[in-house]
Amino acid sequence: MRRIVVGTRGSKLALAQAEKVVKKLEEEGYKPEIKIIKSMGDIMRDKPLHEFKGVGAFVRTLDSALADGKVDIVVHSYKDVPSDRIKGTVIAAVLERESPCDAFISRNGKTLDELENNSVIGTSSLRRRAQLKRYREDLRFENLRGNLDTRLRKLKDGLYDAIVVAEAGLIRLNLVDKIDCQRLNPEIFVPSANQGIIAVATRVGEEDLVLFMNHEKTDLEAKVEREVIKGLGVGCAVPVGVYAELKGKVKLICEILDKKYIRVEEKFSRENAVEEAREVAENLRGEIYGQ
Repeated sequence: MRRIVVGTRGSKLALAQAEKVVKKLEEEGYKPEIKIIKSMGDIMRDKPLHEFKGVGAFVRTLDSALADGKVDIVVHSYKDVPSDRIKGTVIAAVLERESPCDAFISRNGKTLDELENNSVIGTSSLRRRAQLKRYREDLRFENLRGNLDTRLRKLKDGLYDAIVVAEAGLIRLNLVDKIDCQRLNPEIFVPSANQGIIAVATRVGEEDLVLFMNHEKTDLEAKVEREVIKGLGVGCAVPVGVYAELKGKVKLICEILDKKYIRVEEKFSRENAVEEAREVAENLRGEIYGQ
């Protein structure tokens, strides 16, 4: 029985994601062992993510540990993973996507439409702020960092009237049925690329270690979304929503909520979806930068 060291962050959510991978490894006959690795994003919890230098605040430390041989695989929230990877590492598998949607949670159980005027929303996501502001101009915003438990506690303590989090996180921590939350329509509140997807990285050449757990439908959706983000050449400092869904054809929705609002909806064949997504991104980039 081969021993596999699984690298992960130490939050409850990160560990819940790692446990999903561990279970699949055990079913395949491996002997997995979890190793917690702290990242700069974990240490500097009060700083909004878009203010970190570079991208991938939660990712690079893990991938460096992988490249250095300290762990055999690492588990990521795919939406946090930048296009530029640590040399010698590769995303080798993705698990089946849970919900791609954002979840709106208010302190008094009201929906987004029912919330009082000038309510304070907790979120550090520029995308969520822009989408909510477009939907309701009266809303005010305050930064919200910390793990999911911390965010929920801050809401309960009255620091915010409502918060917005990824529904997938609530599902993974078995909270979605215990908390009164509203799922936001992904066609209106377009999610971040790869939201709700767990990715597993290995060293280059060792992909076969986890290839058995790769979910093909999710893999295609993830690749289409990532192709758009890569083609746009924007990080988390620009509010962008990208959502692909495979139902016969691949439906893509992309919206950019920067100085100029741009929204695109396309349908692609399964076979050419990634290439066509690249063309869409190139056209959008031209609109953004006037190229």
